[in-house]
Amino acid sequence: MAKTTLADLITEPALEEVAGDRSFARGVEYFRSGAVERLVFRDGRISARVVGTDVYSVKLWPEGRRLEWDCTCPMGADGEFCKHLVATGLAWLARGNVPDEQAPAELQAIRAFLEGSDKQVLVEMLVERAIDDGDLAAELLLAAQRQGVPTAAGIEETIRKAFSFRDFVDYHAMPRFAAGARPIPEMLRELLKQGDTKAVIELSSKAAKHGLKLLENCDDSDGLLGDILSEIAATHLDAVRAKALAPSELAGNLIELQLADGFGFFELENYLPALGKEGLAAYRRLAEAAWKKVPQLTPGTDEDPCDDWRYQISEIMKTLARMDNDTDALVDVLKRDLTEPYTCLEIAEALAKAKRYDEALNWAEQGRRASKGQPNIPLDDFLVKEYHRRKRHDDAVALRWSRFLEHPSLHGYQQLKASSEHSKNWNVWREKALTRLRKPETGKSQSRPVFLFAEAGDSVLIQILLWEGDPAAALAQARAGGCPTHLWLEIARALEADNPTDAITIYRDQIDPIVRLTNNDAYDQAADLLRRMRDLMARTGKQADFAPYLHALRKQHKAKRNFMQRLHGISVVPSSGTRGRG
Repeated sequence: MAKTTLADLITEPALEEVAGDRSFARGVEYFRSGAVERLVFRDGRISARVVGTDVYSVKLWPEGRRLEWDCTCPMGADGEFCKHLVATGLAWLARGNVPDEQAPAELQAIRAFLEGSDKQVLVEMLVERAIDDGDLAAELLLAAQRQGVPTAAGIEETIRKAFSFRDFVDYHAMPRFAAGARPIPEMLRELLKQGDTKAVIELSSKAAKHGLKLLENCDDSDGLLGDILSEIAATHLDAVRAKALAPSELAGNLIELQLADGFGFFELENYLPALGKEGLAAYRRLAEAAWKKVPQLTPGTDEDPCDDWRYQISEIMKTLARMDNDTDALVDVLKRDLTEPYTCLEIAEALAKAKRYDEALNWAEQGRRASKGQPNIPLDDFLVKEYHRRKRHDDAVALRWSRFLEHPSLHGYQQLKASSEHSKNWNVWREKALTRLRKPETGKSQSRPVFLFAEAGDSVLIQILLWEGDPAAALAQARAGGCPTHLWLEIARALEADNPTDAITIYRDQIDPIVRLTNNDAYDQAADLLRRMRDLMARTGKQADFAPYLHALRKQHKAKRNFMQRLHGISVVPSSGTRGRG
């Protein structure tokens, strides 16, 4: 059998069929406008750049007897045959369907030029290009630094350049900054191998401080800079272990780093062996001197409680108090900032751990009063646990009921049940909760804080009915008041055993909207629902209806390659374990 080539797979009708009318029409516009650049046909594969909202990389190639594709645009990333792919296919056809053996003359010309050029000419070309291309410059610099033996002066200059910034560095600019900083850990390790530990401590400290400042002013969502700083911190610790600094000198170095470090790269515990008793005593003196400068903050204080320096020195003092197992010292540290109710919980937890329960309860109740009706779930949980410990079950139930009224949820319902069972009156509270959900209180504002994610009443009621094992009632509630997709699917799964016909109807209604989300998670979910539908249809004697439905779904979503791949794995015949059940 002859090998399938792109010439067999790419024709205008084929492109229109796989892309669909809308994407094909947009692709034709892109092709006619000259958006396709650097079209290359090599080794039976097409690659190109297409200029749209951004510049996208496009690839087309044969896979067996099928056409495969890739585009860096959002639709392409989700596996759809987008307009950029259509434009590239049309551009290739317009070029005359060049066969493989006559592949790109332009690349051959470039290779021939490079192979025959003088080395100095190529050097000048690369340097000239690196002036305008920061990514290329960083890549070449990294290669150069790996070849040479690093010096302290060279490392210091690299640190200065790598971490030099003026404004906030956004996500798209971070790879360039990270590329500039990437050589630093390697250079520091090489210098450490040469035995210059004191220089490594000094340079890694400097790199960490500059890098931390950048980390506070950038979008490092991919963790590129964070990984580099972790390596720098690890090298600093390795150098410290070589005892290059006196204990008191190390204490000053570590405090300085920690006060700049809001991310936890430099932890005291790791440095204790190197500090020893003398170093730890010096560290403590420095910490206490800095702590004396921290003012008391009370509720309503205007000063920003999130000040970085304040946070760092507070964490240092908490660590020392915990190391000493000194509850009073820890409480004193926490009491220095009472602007947030959460601090009251931290104090209560510390006191409860020391079995000082009366003090703990007072602080927790003070924190709840300071919350002024705003959600404070950890504080509520602490108080409920303490009320039950004291056999004050009615107080615990009242707190759970108050929270359920303000923010109804399945979890709140479950918590109300758990607390009311202590006083053996769950039936009474259950009826009150369900009545509240079915008939919301009148005369009160129904507005809800936007930051809460509690479900609306109908959805909460459906969740509760499902949790209590009554899917038929949940289905009736959903039909009467509606509910989000995830709850429809929960209802369907609960109905599968005893009411498969209703489950099939729900799955069929939800599959198409899920597929239209056009992402791989949605495709996986839709494929799972199809298998469930197939098995349920076999159980109910409707197996013959599944194949036509699957065929129609394939035809409707044929441009979604990633979804098509999942459909290829779905048999129209259920596994033997699912037949005959019902």
